[in-house]
Amino acid sequence: MASNIDPTLDRKPSNSDNSAGGEEKQIGFSTSIDVAAIDALVPLEAAHAAEYVDFLRLKTHFESDPKAYKALVRRLDLRIIPMLFLYYLLNSLDKSNAGNVKIYTFLEDTHMTSHQFNLALTWYFFTYAFLEAPSNMCMRKFGPKLWLSGLVILWGAVTLGSAWVKSYGDYCAARIMLGVFEAGLFQGFYTLSCWYLSSELQTRCAYWYSATMLSGAFGGLLAYAVGPLQGHLGLKQWQYLFIIEGAITMFIGLLGLWLCVDFPETWSSRFFNPDEMKFLQLRVKYANGPIAPDSTFRWSAFWEAVKDWKTYFIASLLAFGGSVPTYSVNYTLATMVKSLGYSSIKAQALTAPPYVFAFFMVILIALYSDKYRCRARSLLISYSTGTAGIVILWPCLYHSNLAGVSYFALFLVVAGYNMQAPAVGSWLGTNVRNPAKRAAAMGWQSTFGQLLGGMIGANIFVSSEAPTYNSGFITLLVLVMVGGVGATIANWYCLRASNLKKDRIPPEELEGKYTEQQLSEMGEYSPYFRYIL
Repeated sequence: MASNIDPTLDRKPSNSDNSAGGEEKQIGFSTSIDVAAIDALVPLEAAHAAEYVDFLRLKTHFESDPKAYKALVRRLDLRIIPMLFLYYLLNSLDKSNAGNVKIYTFLEDTHMTSHQFNLALTWYFFTYAFLEAPSNMCMRKFGPKLWLSGLVILWGAVTLGSAWVKSYGDYCAARIMLGVFEAGLFQGFYTLSCWYLSSELQTRCAYWYSATMLSGAFGGLLAYAVGPLQGHLGLKQWQYLFIIEGAITMFIGLLGLWLCVDFPETWSSRFFNPDEMKFLQLRVKYANGPIAPDSTFRWSAFWEAVKDWKTYFIASLLAFGGSVPTYSVNYTLATMVKSLGYSSIKAQALTAPPYVFAFFMVILIALYSDKYRCRARSLLISYSTGTAGIVILWPCLYHSNLAGVSYFALFLVVAGYNMQAPAVGSWLGTNVRNPAKRAAAMGWQSTFGQLLGGMIGANIFVSSEAPTYNSGFITLLVLVMVGGVGATIANWYCLRASNLKKDRIPPEELEGKYTEQQLSEMGEYSPYFRYIL
């Protein structure tokens, strides 16, 4: 075979090609593909062409049986998602346990005011948010197995140690350290985007993200379970909560050093035979054709992400349409339920059902979005659901006899504002092609989203306004409508305009204009790439 294969868009198999037979390869299946007939846009390097031929042959084989193909993807789900799910479940538990310990004797035992407690929660977001992008870039360089598992072990140790905080300063230090080690755990979105196609991604992100709903349910039940332990072995209820969650987190982190997934180019599993593994490793790489995205790790990719307008639209969605409502609800849900007339312990148990309902709604909206490839539409449905819940809840809080209606509205609030998250993560994950830039972009948008959304969300529902929280609800609604709904429509419009602009370019104008390397480095700005709307 010649050293340079030249499979271009215009080249078709000739009689001499077929008769020579020198450019036809077999890799274990009866189907064969002529390298010269690859529908490439530009001449490909020999190694890339050969790899793409292998991919096409594997793709033809596996997709010839749709049931077997779906079974293969489900096996991939079972190998990848469980550990990432557990990590995020523990991450969400450790973040939301603040709301659970507050309604026990935590404030009295640490001599904190409610205002100081909110400030301590805010300190967490500075380290958590500012280290999101650097942590995500480190994960791209070192891999999720080592990086994520190490972070899980360290933050578990901090959570365990939080059981012995004695003052506002101690709790601030614990929250700051927790932010350092939890930075990057939100990026399960990124790891999944390296393994799943755009028609699969939001559903898998929903499976992973649903851990936060189960953490809301499980966290409330765990807080309820430690209620009778007050005074046992000289420890308070809130201390047992920190000890149990911290110990479990450290154990799962150690387990992840063995079981956690890595990126496709560096990981393989005995869970799959060699042909299955190779197909799974290549299918995202060549999802948009023979020009693969540039996978070179560069720290400069961070600045490319910082300058990209797409990052800021998604950051707005994450901050104002997601983080503000979800954090504010997480930190005050137990208090809101208690204000409906329930005891502290019963209020903990009643926080669970809204999160269980949200768990199923997050999965359903993701299945709909992947089926129709409609990220913007699924976001608008999510915001509408959550906002409808706020509109019902707010006036009902003025009337104690409407406690049942208020509790129903909380189901809509928790579900709606959690349904949006997988769409936000998968929208950016499918529209930024180069892996290093995608890692930086998803980390940078999380920096803005978590910092702004977390700081605002942790402080808008103040105890002095309970139980109606007028300024909190007004702030939440304005931010969701402008930063959530408005940014969704603006991002959809700009992406659609870019697609239409590329559609108007005459094909002959592009012929021979770019090399394979140039198109690879261009990523989503390639004239051949189209954004998911």
